[in-house]
This record gives sequence, structure tokens and C-alpha cells, in this order.
Amino acid sequence: MIYKLKLLTNLFYKPHFIVGFIFFFSFSLFNYVYADTELEERLYSKMKDSELFKATENLLLALENSQDGEKLEWSNGSYKGYIIPISTTINEEGYFCREYLEVLIRFSEYSMYENKACRDYNGEWIWIQTKSPE
Repeated sequence: MIYKLKLLTNLFYKPHFIVGFIFFFSFSLFNYVYADTELEERLYSKMKDSELFKATENLLLALENSQDGEKLEWSNGSYKGYIIPISTTINEEGYFCREYLEVLIRFSEYSMYENKACRDYNGEWIWIQTKSPE
């Protein structure tokens, strides 16, 4: 048994093992980072029109009516999610802006975004920026 353990230990110091391990680790890390981006896109791209409408409707209701910190949930088909307004400010043009957390869930997959939207001169909410806190 000691011989087998020593043989296994010597394997870790072989150059081809080290190169293979570095390659495997780099591939795993790349796949993890890429999978998150792909997951976010996949969740939105597979939504039906009715699910996308419900998510958009919920967003507009939350921006319009919810207090900062208040959670507004929605559900339609295999999707659900929620919006939590975080802060409300007035920009340099004098229009209201809201930073909010958006969560989209499908089965055990989810995406979370920190977004910012401001009203425009017509009073409509316009998306300004997104940053993903994941």
C-alpha cells in the first residue's frame, strides 16, 4: 500500500500531469464563467411572449408603485421572478431614477441583475444600465 501511495505521489510531480491539471483547471474556470453568461441569455431567450409580458408588466408596476425595499413578485408558466426597488433619486434633468434588483427564475436556474431606469421627458421608464451582482 505504501508503494502504491508513493507511486501516486510521484505522478503528481510529472510534467504531463501538471500541464494536464493546469489545462483542466483553466477549462473548468472558463466553462464556469461562460456558463453564467450563457445561463442569463438562455433564461431570457427561451421566454414565451406571455412570460416576457408578465415580467415587463411586473417591472413597470414595481418602478411605478413599489417603495424602496418592497418586493413585487410575478409568475407565468415555468418562469417566475421579482423586482425590489433599491433606491429612488432625481437625475440632473429632473427626472426620477430607480435602482432595482431583478431576479428571474426557471426551475432551479436563476439570474440576478442590478439595474437602473429613469423616466424620460414623456414620463416613460427607460433602462439605463445593468450590472450583474453574481
